[in-house]
Amino acid sequence: MYSQVANVSYKLATERADTSIEQISTSLYPSRLSFYQKLPDLEISIDDFETFALDRLKVLKEIELAYIRGPTPKDIQKRIIEVATKYLPLSGRKHKIFNSLIAERKKDYLSHFILRLSFSRTQELRLWLVKQESLLFKARFLEYDAEDRDLFFKNTDLNLSPQFSKDFWKPDSYYKVNFEDALDLVTQRKIVIKMGFAYVPGSELVSLLTEDFKKRLDNSMIICSRSLPLLEGDDRLLPVLQNMSAQYNISEYQSTGSVDEITANDIENYGLFLKGIGLKLPEALKFWRNMFSRKYAEDLFNKDYAYNIRHSYGMEGKRANYSPYSCKRVITQNQPGSGDYHGCPFRSFNSVRLQQFLTGVTNLSSPQSCDSQIAEIVDLAKKSHFQSACTRFLELQISNRQKLASNSGNSASAKISTFVSDPSPASSQVFVEGISHPNSYFETNILHSPLAHILKPQ
Repeated sequence: MYSQVANVSYKLATERADTSIEQISTSLYPSRLSFYQKLPDLEISIDDFETFALDRLKVLKEIELAYIRGPTPKDIQKRIIEVATKYLPLSGRKHKIFNSLIAERKKDYLSHFILRLSFSRTQELRLWLVKQESLLFKARFLEYDAEDRDLFFKNTDLNLSPQFSKDFWKPDSYYKVNFEDALDLVTQRKIVIKMGFAYVPGSELVSLLTEDFKKRLDNSMIICSRSLPLLEGDDRLLPVLQNMSAQYNISEYQSTGSVDEITANDIENYGLFLKGIGLKLPEALKFWRNMFSRKYAEDLFNKDYAYNIRHSYGMEGKRANYSPYSCKRVITQNQPGSGDYHGCPFRSFNSVRLQQFLTGVTNLSSPQSCDSQIAEIVDLAKKSHFQSACTRFLELQISNRQKLASNSGNSASAKISTFVSDPSPASSQVFVEGISHPNSYFETNILHSPLAHILKPQ
């Protein structure tokens, strides 16, 4: 009797599981991996609308910080998956019932489109979202199992096809794509070229897919930006969307160290840099007071730090008006030790950390990956050409922004200063005079950014 009941229960459970799997396979989100191609047509409360978006924004901000902090790709991958699991969990099909799986995937899907709508307003916001979303996709692709990947391939319009040919010597599957879709891998000599097509090994497939993801999302957000005027006057959604994008502040100060770890040398180096870009003494005192407010009461701050800050502005002691440090001084003198955060990254970071750092802060405005250019910059730094590496990186940033402005039809071209020259009107390459001072880097970068009309060096 008991065995019959058990068999019936097992049969019913199996049928329900099979039904759930079939429902998931035919739903809007059959796989945990997605290019978010289909616009959602679902009802959602205002509370969920805001909660979903805020949770996704937390994940994307942590991704940005993970790439800056490093120190290894394994650590970065682990951190991204941890924070994504916390705020945007996506369980495998074998671990949860249908309703739970659908709820998780619905949150992931909708939150992506909410931020897409919120961050499509400006070029800077679009750049940031495309970059962080592509890194999230990459981390998930590396983490999830073959079943999710197979479903993703089956349900996504991808311009690639698996190839299994005896002509290839590596024991791996290859994917045939158009040559122009794999230019970055071509420059890195990681693929095979044959009759105008690129054959990408499976080990490099994630790079190809991530680039495809970036292109699609960037194009979608440009289209989305043209529809934003339709939301004007909507007093329900517009304030929420504006609040989302306001939480990403492109001029926000970020530090990889806590206040407890900042040293006197850090304050001296960075304080003089801030002075050089136009930060007046009252604002400088306010900035550093806010930085130390969680550790020191105001009287202790005034006693231990305010004097030195006023001294650097020539308001104390011998009243000398100190200047920001040049690249030569930063590179050759007072090198950062353990626990310090000042210094030149091209001089102080090892090759692995420098590559992670540059990848984390680069504006990936070009549809193609910047990995090969960053590798060249890291190689310059490795050969002790620190200022050349710095100059090349600035050229890369400016060039990428100009390409994006051109691709999006932005007629407001960047200003040309004495620092930058373009030898040919048809040239797509930007040339910057050799950087010899951190403040020159800042001024040149600002003058050739979308912020040029509101952020002018003093």
